[in-house]
Amino acid sequence: MSDRYTPVTPADATILLVDHQPGVMAMVKSVDAEVLAANVGLLARLGEQTDIPLVVTSTREELAFLGTSIEAIQKGAPKAFAGRIRRAGTLDAFADRAFVKAVENTRRRNLIIAGITTDVCLFHTTMSALKARYSVWIAADACGTSTSLGDQVTYERLRAAGAVITTTLGTLFELYPDLSTAEGKRAEAIATADVKMAA
Repeated sequence: MSDRYTPVTPADATILLVDHQPGVMAMVKSVDAEVLAANVGLLARLGEQTDIPLVVTSTREELAFLGTSIEAIQKGAPKAFAGRIRRAGTLDAFADRAFVKAVENTRRRNLIIAGITTDVCLFHTTMSALKARYSVWIAADACGTSTSLGDQVTYERLRAAGAVITTTLGTLFELYPDLSTAEGKRAEAIATADVKMAA
């Protein structure tokens, strides 16, 4: 392990969910739709039920085919959904002043980002976050685009730029690595909330 490795913690992280809307989700073929929605829901619940700030943003909601944030966000994080940043169409969420202010107001420099599509809004948003000297962890299985190649190429570029590419569960248990603590038990409960136990 590199001696430069510094884990993200609940005390210094913010979760950003970018453009998880039905019309955008329909473009995703690189990740199973149910898996994608479940992972987005987990991140939404994590932000809503812990002290980790959660910022939700959507794009061009006035277009009926795009719609608003998916049900997993609406149900998993109703407060964040109600306060979501509705962008007018900027592909880079950081080009929207209200979004920038919402992120700045968290006073945290480590961003856990999930967004679609990977090679468009996630890419632009992450590159701007890195340029602004945020550290970025991308929950890749809560992201996606039209092809697996699109994901692969984009993650290679983002990794080279300095982002950490990980998974939703990987992120969750990096934040909470000790399941014997009250916080760890709460995180585990959030992670398993949608799991149906086999009979």
